Amino acid sequence: MPSDDGVIWRAARAASAPDFSPAHSPEWQLIYDTAPIGLAVLSPDCRYLQINQRLTDICGLPVADHIGRSVRETVPALAGAVEDNVRSIMETGEPVTGIEVAGQRRDESGERFWVTYWHPLRSRNGEIIGVNVAAEEITERKRSEAALLASERQFHTLADSIPQLVWMAEADGSIFWANSRCHAYTGVPVGGLSGRRWMDILDPAESDAAFRWATCLDTGSALEAELKLRARDGHYVPFLTRVVPLKNSSGAVYRWIGTHIDISEQKDREEQTRFIADELSHRTKNLLTVVLAVANQTARHATDVAQYQERFSERLIALANCHDLLARDQWQGATFGDLLTVQMKPFRESTEAQIETNGPPIILQPEAVHYLGLAFQELATNASKHGALSVPRGVVSISWLLDDAADTVCVSWAESGGPRVLPPQRKGFGHVVIDRIVPRALKGTGRMSFLPDGVNWAFEFPLTRDKK
Repeated sequence: MPSDDGVIWRAARAASAPDFSPAHSPEWQLIYDTAPIGLAVLSPDCRYLQINQRLTDICGLPVADHIGRSVRETVPALAGAVEDNVRSIMETGEPVTGIEVAGQRRDESGERFWVTYWHPLRSRNGEIIGVNVAAEEITERKRSEAALLASERQFHTLADSIPQLVWMAEADGSIFWANSRCHAYTGVPVGGLSGRRWMDILDPAESDAAFRWATCLDTGSALEAELKLRARDGHYVPFLTRVVPLKNSSGAVYRWIGTHIDISEQKDREEQTRFIADELSHRTKNLLTVVLAVANQTARHATDVAQYQERFSERLIALANCHDLLARDQWQGATFGDLLTVQMKPFRESTEAQIETNGPPIILQPEAVHYLGLAFQELATNASKHGALSVPRGVVSISWLLDDAADTVCVSWAESGGPRVLPPQRKGFGHVVIDRIVPRALKGTGRMSFLPDGVNWAFEFPLTRDKK
């Protein structure tokens, strides 16, 4: 600025007095003073020629304390920006509009905001003699915008932290925002989903869902369904999908919010539960068939009711032990060693050292567990009453081997050191189980030998039972 700023200011005021002086237009001054926005006239050297009460709110000084004083004296924090705007107008003659300024009065704790408009003030001959300033306070709007921004940031943070896929779309269904899990699941980079529709990743087989979504767009109603969505690797995963409309006061949809909850683990659990229930039903029917056969055969070979009750109870307990063993592992099978542990337990209590077992860790199918368990129970019962386990020096050796080439299991029961064995004159239920029921059920072959030193049983069967 030139050194004679005060002279220029007085000349500008005098030259422009007919244009804005309240002395020449009381009506104009009334409008000026009561305007809902801040108004002022600045000289080229940034002194106040005119100011209304609304604009004095920026610094809190009364109107009289502004007139003739410079901006740097009244609002020093804004002086630099004001001087730049005035200088630009004086040099170019072009207005400066839409400039936001912020300030804090000494008597207030909160910051306030204005949007300002700067226009050249010309004399009658067109010379720029000052600058007209209009300032609209936008403090509440800025606070509302800040609150909205904070709310949106909080929403986005929350949406990014939850395990669901979340997106927002315009009224026509085109996505304009998606959370990080959406981008991670689809493999589309941030921003890549904008303008697209969530139906783009829907399983093509879900044609009914596409029709339902089209109906929701037309009617403004919510959508909820279990749908499969394509992952970044091309696989389709089941999700619980919810899409709800956001409506304005007149009921018109202006946005949609969609969420997708991965329910693949839930579906797997449900499928596993159904499988277990079906398998249990199947196994229970088979077990009842075995129980019925045991009951009939036991009755056929029992000499009296007491013997029937004793033998039938022993066999039911053997089947129950197998059932508990299978239920423990959800009917997936059991190891050969575990089967022998539960079936030999009643006999090992008194003959622990007399029972030897040896074999690899083979997993038996449920059918094999039941039938082999029944066979071992019959052999052990006979050995404890008449064979090697009936005398202290007797030994029972149980071994099993896996033939990898044939995928078969070879089982051996060999007794030694017991009383001299004679072939039975009458075949009881135990012989029927070992010689007929077990081989037929497991599609195996076996041979029972009554050697002088003890009973021997060799049995071979496929490891994985053919279910056809």
